[in-house]
Amino acid sequence: MGHSAYRKFIVLNFAYGTGPYLRCLDLALAFNQELQVRGRERLGIIVPWVYGEKQKSIICQEFFAHDKRYPGEILFDRRLGSILKSVFYSGSKYEKVLEKWASNVRVISAKANRHLSGVLDLETIIGEKVRIKGENIVVELSRSPRIRYEVAPAYFTSFGYLGEILERSRNVRKGLIDVKPSLLKEGSKAADWVEGSYRLHCLSYPATFTSLNLSLGDDSKRYYKDEIIVPPIGPTPKLNEKIIAPGIFVTISGVSGLKRLYKEAKKLGVAIYSNDVKSALGSIRSLPDLISNNNIIFQFARAGWSSVWLSMIVGTPLVVPSFDPKDDPEIYWNNKAVEELGIGIVYRGQCFDKLMGQVVGIRRKQVAIKERILKKWGTLNGLVVCAKIFVDDFLRGEL
Repeated sequence: MGHSAYRKFIVLNFAYGTGPYLRCLDLALAFNQELQVRGRERLGIIVPWVYGEKQKSIICQEFFAHDKRYPGEILFDRRLGSILKSVFYSGSKYEKVLEKWASNVRVISAKANRHLSGVLDLETIIGEKVRIKGENIVVELSRSPRIRYEVAPAYFTSFGYLGEILERSRNVRKGLIDVKPSLLKEGSKAADWVEGSYRLHCLSYPATFTSLNLSLGDDSKRYYKDEIIVPPIGPTPKLNEKIIAPGIFVTISGVSGLKRLYKEAKKLGVAIYSNDVKSALGSIRSLPDLISNNNIIFQFARAGWSSVWLSMIVGTPLVVPSFDPKDDPEIYWNNKAVEELGIGIVYRGQCFDKLMGQVVGIRRKQVAIKERILKKWGTLNGLVVCAKIFVDDFLRGEL
């Protein structure tokens, strides 16, 4: 067992699925870049290893060049991944997962704290074994966290607060969300316990409740007093100029149990590209960067905000499946926001021609939102904005 070349570390804390761990890692890299610009040393980054070799393969694919430049900076923690996975939504009925999580969140949080306070056996991208002391973790960066670590100054990023999502869901008409109101209340309290523990809260614009608060600066709408609105918390993608046949891109979520929703895309009768050909049968294997190609008519994806922001930024209309009442209530509200903002379409079995008729209007709305973001912040990249805010606070704490 070797020792890391890094003396101090960031630990990541994120929700279920592929997008959260990728965007949380993006945030950590932006944090390190900001430290470096200010003449400070970079920190090793501890990534909970939740999804085994699939997760590692995706991270290697996206960050291999970074690892070449900064060897050993990204480290996988299998034990922490197992702890997180025990409370993650995995495609079964959401109500059951919520009940289990709300009942165990404090116990699981304590387990994570004990683990991170001890000696950690980690693994680099290239498979080298590394051992570090948890006492050298100096920052926690999160993306919609589900548990508390309480081992270092902690910073929150998300598209919305789970506590608020669950609380609002109690007032939704019966049958639209298949979760008992009493359990939504219990879950909201548990989420507030987790989310309220952070030093600073950065929420993206647009996001889950943006359609209800378009002002960008209305303090009365804040869930936490330290809340800061920022641009989409994700990298700004580059244009893919590959010559391809016109078609749609089906983004398969990191969540299992939802594959049946994506099969609807096959009814549209055009070329189908996907990051997961096993789940989108008959599709052409392609990386998500193809979504920015001019010949992609639209992206078909579950309404996670990584997919929403990507479509908006590259100007590729988004089509999302209609909400399944047994799914995570977050998706109910995300669908609602996407539709009310006009930056996407909820697919309810419309014919292809009808979807095409909405494409021009969707692109116009996407441009308007992007112009609004650029006018306020001067960038579409919320990672950079968050990194500066968090590093400012982190370095003040060192004084």
